Amino acid sequence: MRASDPNAAGWEDLSLWQPLLDRRDPISRIEEQNSTRLPWLIAERHRRMAESPFAWFRGTAAQMAADLAPLPRSPHWVQLCGDAHLLNFGFYASPERSLVFDINDFDETAPGPFEWDVKRLLVSAVLVARQWQLDREEQFRLARKVAAAYRKAMAEYANLPTLKLWNCLLHVERFVEELPATAFRSHLEVAVAQALRRSGRQAIQKHCEFLPDGTAQIRHQPPLVWRHALLDPTALWASEPDLDPASIPSHSEAIAFLLAGYRESLPPHRRCQLQDFALVDTALKAVGVGSVGTRCAIGLMKGPHPEDWLLLQSKQALPSCIDQQLGNEAGHQGQRVVEGQRLIQCVCDPFLGWTSTPKGIPMVWRQLRDWKASVSLASMKPPSLKAYAKLCAMVLARAHARSGQRQTLHGALGDDKGFDRAMANFALGYSDQVEEDHRALLQAMASGRLTSSD
Repeated sequence: MRASDPNAAGWEDLSLWQPLLDRRDPISRIEEQNSTRLPWLIAERHRRMAESPFAWFRGTAAQMAADLAPLPRSPHWVQLCGDAHLLNFGFYASPERSLVFDINDFDETAPGPFEWDVKRLLVSAVLVARQWQLDREEQFRLARKVAAAYRKAMAEYANLPTLKLWNCLLHVERFVEELPATAFRSHLEVAVAQALRRSGRQAIQKHCEFLPDGTAQIRHQPPLVWRHALLDPTALWASEPDLDPASIPSHSEAIAFLLAGYRESLPPHRRCQLQDFALVDTALKAVGVGSVGTRCAIGLMKGPHPEDWLLLQSKQALPSCIDQQLGNEAGHQGQRVVEGQRLIQCVCDPFLGWTSTPKGIPMVWRQLRDWKASVSLASMKPPSLKAYAKLCAMVLARAHARSGQRQTLHGALGDDKGFDRAMANFALGYSDQVEEDHRALLQAMASGRLTSSD
């Protein structure tokens, strides 16, 4: 990671948000992104982003990266998550079948100044606090305490032996058992129970149907789940300029090409594990808020045993907004995502890999669901929100400690509460901007500039 930066600044320099006079209209950025997305899902994307300022924020990592880029920044670089909001942390199964808690979204991961992740996390916490109508002083205290949790966690990780740091898992069930009997513990217990129900088998029951002859296929539920067998192949390339229908590969050709590349990206023992599985059906599937309209799909695989069913998800890997703003160079975007995830996530999905379509679109592959779940922010009271946000901050600090110069970063943070105040001040100022941008989205939808789905 970079040891210095020409825009390096002190904490006070990092505390203020003031938009540039020539700040780009955020709606034009959305329109630009829409030009590369599947047309029939664009209205759904707008609908999801319109739900609240926090929903808008979830879909606009690129906007925040563009806003941060011209501002002063610290010299301390790490591997960023790139989109470290509260709902991009969650539960999932380790390969050893233990429920763990970690960052779980890496679409934007790239090297960058550590505070970019911290700022995004704190803004998300403030936006949720505003949904609870906490006053501005309460919002500031929340953001300051979350920043302090990050700073104190970094101090702990900086003093750990390297091998211990790299094996520092947050085992959820053990963590919950050690919590006092609070509303936060009760909330986590509900979330854990939900996660344990969201197994691969449950995903297959939800998304697939078994036919009388014993075969299975993915359940067709347009427009959010659309079986490829029922889709005009040209629709997949509708956003490609100067499309030549003769150049569109058949579905079987595309799948064979994708699978070959995906298998090559896996470790040898995982390739061996998958060699007896055959792909029996595929479908487009809309996911997330920021990813709606990108090429995301699920694939149903069958092995030799009656219980050998596996549901994989492929997701288009777009260029990182962090790379675009900081001038980083990346090769295969799917490889960037996977290698970033392996660097900052303590344990990864055993089937995590990457590949490209025949048209050169980079993709990331993983299991669709294996004890994967997130907390329900809407049902959290303020004390639980603070405890959860602090937990996310500690996990974020561990990710940064793994990928950056943790002793140097700890030395810069020290016991300086000026960092906490600076991050909190920025979070409040930028949250005001997010709310203003969200109002612009609603106006663009009401005027017909942007389409919307009911």
